[in-house]
Amino acid sequence: MRQCQTTHTKCQQVRARNNLNPFVPTRLVDVSTDRIHIIESAKAGLTNEPYVTLSHCWGKLEILRLIDDNKARLLDPKVGIEWHELTNTFRDAITVTRQMGIKYIWIDSLCIVQWSSVTAHGDFHQQGQLMHKVYRKSFFNIAAADSSDGSGGLFRPDLKQKDEGKKQEAIKERERNLPEVVELDGQENTKGNWYILQGDYWDRHLLDKILYTRGWVFQERMLAPRLLHFSKTQVLWDCATVSASEGLPAGLPAQLDIKSATERHWRERLSMIWEDSAAIGKVQELRAGTADDSLEGFWREAVRNYTRCELTSYTADRLKAIWGVAKLVRDGLREEDGDSSELEEYGSGLWRKNLYMQLSWRVVKPNTAEKVRPDDLAALHPSWSWASTIGEIELQPRNPSILEQCYKVKNHKGGKVEFEITPAEKDDLQPDLARKELAINGMVVKGFWDGKGKMVRSPAFAQDMLDNMDFFPDVVMAEEQVCYLLVLWANENRQGGGIVDHGDHLDEYSDCSDAELEVRLPEQVIHNSGSGLMLLADGREGTDRFRRIGAFRFHGLHKEETGLLVNPEAEKNIWIV
Repeated sequence: MRQCQTTHTKCQQVRARNNLNPFVPTRLVDVSTDRIHIIESAKAGLTNEPYVTLSHCWGKLEILRLIDDNKARLLDPKVGIEWHELTNTFRDAITVTRQMGIKYIWIDSLCIVQWSSVTAHGDFHQQGQLMHKVYRKSFFNIAAADSSDGSGGLFRPDLKQKDEGKKQEAIKERERNLPEVVELDGQENTKGNWYILQGDYWDRHLLDKILYTRGWVFQERMLAPRLLHFSKTQVLWDCATVSASEGLPAGLPAQLDIKSATERHWRERLSMIWEDSAAIGKVQELRAGTADDSLEGFWREAVRNYTRCELTSYTADRLKAIWGVAKLVRDGLREEDGDSSELEEYGSGLWRKNLYMQLSWRVVKPNTAEKVRPDDLAALHPSWSWASTIGEIELQPRNPSILEQCYKVKNHKGGKVEFEITPAEKDDLQPDLARKELAINGMVVKGFWDGKGKMVRSPAFAQDMLDNMDFFPDVVMAEEQVCYLLVLWANENRQGGGIVDHGDHLDEYSDCSDAELEVRLPEQVIHNSGSGLMLLADGREGTDRFRRIGAFRFHGLHKEETGLLVNPEAEKNIWIV
């Protein structure tokens, strides 16, 4: 930690940026005295004091929670919290905080007033949406990576002795079986002792641990400036400069550092985004990078990683648990847009600009409707939002292709397809949709699901078209289930045609005279590619209301074939709910 503070230039810059816009959480746990108690930061006059955060699994173990009934006691410095009331994880985290010389720690169950009854809802609705600041502005984060609940704690006191024995056995085994000279691929043989590490070292020792399967922890890990991970076999740590462990204290070797280096890069990039709309000269840094190193690309990968994780309550937390990352990406996109008159907006997990291209997101592993889109979640979020589903999601790029886009759906008035939001009272709070329906004008083609062929058949188009179409249902569909196809957009790819001159040195034109330099090639062949939605009628047949049931894409269709899916004369106004 001392080395990070004094020698890591990137980490010093992150701290300096945080100091420009100081923040302390609403409440903190004061561990500076024997009488541990909760303080309200504003009343205590705290403005920029360092504090530690904790990432942990609640599990099924009953833990001490701040509620209306015990709030007065836990905030009283003369009474406070008894040591025996704390779980092993909380005790160990407090011990680490004290050993680092820091007075305060933020623990979610103790610093957010929790729900306790139908008349005492707590303040998670407000405080939960500030968690991105809580972790982002912390000094470092403690992660109980290998504890499924509070009984697990951070420390493994008997581990060293066990591992020492295993280590000696491994050394003897190596001496018996490994050659003295290890041949390195493409390099000169080198004599000496070599450590052989698993290629998935970081996953095996950290990311595969139970804590990192939890949805809320995804943004905690992405936003904290430093992380101290207490795993089963060792302590590992991360900052903006290095990822290391007890076994590799100087940092991961380059071959093992690919995934961790990517996360470090994005922690640093996200730290460059300002919470306030006024950018302070860092926009160019934010924009740096290739197309694969853009905020757009990061967001798609972030959603995929986040949706692999689990949540205790999908109805309450599906969008809340990633809002911190979404807010920073939104603010970064606004910075990139500069003085654009149309600010980027975020709604229900998607972006307002080029929304039509984002609607064809894909459920990676379809399952039964009860598991992928349970009724309570479907009632809360519109079907066109990935938030209405459970499971891993693959988002689609939303930047129009360099190919000519020949078609896109519009709204009922011929304008852009957009959601409507109710702006939040404060910039930190997640905006709500003003209405869940999307108004779309497009052509709807009726078809039937062929489970064996995993395709939608329709009398409206030829069988051989299906060779160039891929279907991605959200859920397991019934055989011959009626569904409808709606093309969202299509690109035009022209092949052949144009003019070739003698300079191309084509053999067939080598005898041309100077007067015959220009030769016409055959007419252009136009192919179309694009994507769309699989829909179910929301009610009786003939309705104008539909629900999403999946997505599809097509490629290499001739213009005439595409016309069977996109016909301006057959377009109508529909609502996707």
